[in-house]
Amino acid sequence: MMLKLENLNLEEIAWAMQNDRSTGHEYYLNLDTGEVIVPGLDEDLTEDEIEEGNYASVDPLESYESYRHMEDFTVGLPDGEARRKLEQALVRSKPFRHFRDALEYFPKEREDWFTFKNEAMNQVVIEWLVGIKAIEDPGHGADSQSP
Repeated sequence: MMLKLENLNLEEIAWAMQNDRSTGHEYYLNLDTGEVIVPGLDEDLTEDEIEEGNYASVDPLESYESYRHMEDFTVGLPDGEARRKLEQALVRSKPFRHFRDALEYFPKEREDWFTFKNEAMNQVVIEWLVGIKAIEDPGHGADSQSP
């Protein structure tokens, strides 16, 4: 049985994908309920139970994917100071920090970035869910067959 996209918290799954793992926690998606589970924090759930249960590991997002989101956002901006500053940030060392710092000077673009990033991450999550066969591909009808 597959999960239903409309019943899932895409933002929670995206957050788990973007968490840098510095806390040492791993994240799993319960394929029966759609809940994101953190062993050790969520009571009564051991690593053995996860291995025996119906769970998918939520792997961290690769940094190149996050970088691509920043590039795609920047390319979509109209010519102007914000776009120039963000383009410069992307070619410097520590592009993530410089990108974030540059956005501080452009409140409208900063707000647009958060919207853009949320939509991009929702797409990443949906593609991942389709890839692990947790949901039907929303781009195809339920009765269409993939080759």
